[in-house]
Amino acid sequence: MRNRILVAASVILALTGCEMENDMMIPKDVAGYESFEVEDQVSSSINTSKLTVTVTMPADYDLHSLTISKVKYTVPTRFKESQLAVGDHVDLSDTLRVRLMAFREFEWKLIAVNADPGAPVEGRQLYNMSFDNWAMAGKGWYPYAADASDNEKSIWTTANKGTADLLNRNTTTPEESFVAVPGPGKYAAKLSSQWILIKFASGNIYTGEFCGLKGTKGADLAWGIPFTERPKSLHGYYCYQPVAIDNADDSHKDLLGKMDIGQVQIILADWDKNKWSGYPDGAIDDKGRFHVVNSDSQFVDYENDPAIIGYGNFEFSKWMDNYEEFDIPITYRSDRTPSVVVIVSASSRYGDYFTGGAGSVLLIDEFDFIYNPDEL
Repeated sequence: MRNRILVAASVILALTGCEMENDMMIPKDVAGYESFEVEDQVSSSINTSKLTVTVTMPADYDLHSLTISKVKYTVPTRFKESQLAVGDHVDLSDTLRVRLMAFREFEWKLIAVNADPGAPVEGRQLYNMSFDNWAMAGKGWYPYAADASDNEKSIWTTANKGTADLLNRNTTTPEESFVAVPGPGKYAAKLSSQWILIKFASGNIYTGEFCGLKGTKGADLAWGIPFTERPKSLHGYYCYQPVAIDNADDSHKDLLGKMDIGQVQIILADWDKNKWSGYPDGAIDDKGRFHVVNSDSQFVDYENDPAIIGYGNFEFSKWMDNYEEFDIPITYRSDRTPSVVVIVSASSRYGDYFTGGAGSVLLIDEFDFIYNPDEL
């Protein structure tokens, strides 16, 4: 009889989203925060296992009255006390305990600390560097929340607009079951290299805009979004599962049979179509973005472009079973202030040349910039 009860309970769990604990049905949803930010913060982080929100403020900043600029709760959350909302002032000079309800009570701790002026700290970040926010538009997945503003939608993009809307295939998708930092509402980005009809396509995600296909020979990708900071490095998590390269254009036939290569790179630049030369007309647009057009062999000249102020690159080819951290140092070539930042991740490093292994997968998660205090 006990076995029958457990079998019946298992069916109920599947239907209700609960889990078993000591033969009792416990809902697995946790009341908590998906996001929490205050004005003038250096950074904020949410730890779902310890139930803490930690806000880092500039050195010597008064912690007695901080203004909430962004707050979002997990779906099952109910409120035992007054709900904190955007515009509220909170005293975080000491730990603030907040009780939230779901199937039971969860006590969260809101903590504020001042940045150590003598140590590297986190500074200005981009929207959705955690890759937690995703929305379906048409047939494609896109890295922003369903209720995102137009500005938030303009930060990250993929080639899904070309592969999904026209060919019903997504090369970049949200990953919920295998993430670097587990918790409610946590996702990673899954980049999958594929053979799509008549062409090889690398999974990718980048800051900028997908401007359209160029027939069957390529696409126009506008790289870059407005950004004027000078971070020390790009930090994050990755898990790469490559296969051997089985597709190559004429200039990369020597790579056939070799293990595929994944890539994460960052560019800080001040491209100006009226100032810098060396590229074809139209390569740099009015917004200071660089247009990668692989059908025209129009690519960034990483070595010689004088508009590149800072650059960092990370390539890898080993098979991984779990996530590992990375920290990509940014090498600065000038003391100028950048106008745009480009972050590009690809499951096949030579995907722009239709070269890579169909089946290579790159998972990335929890990106953030690391800063030195004197660069803030």
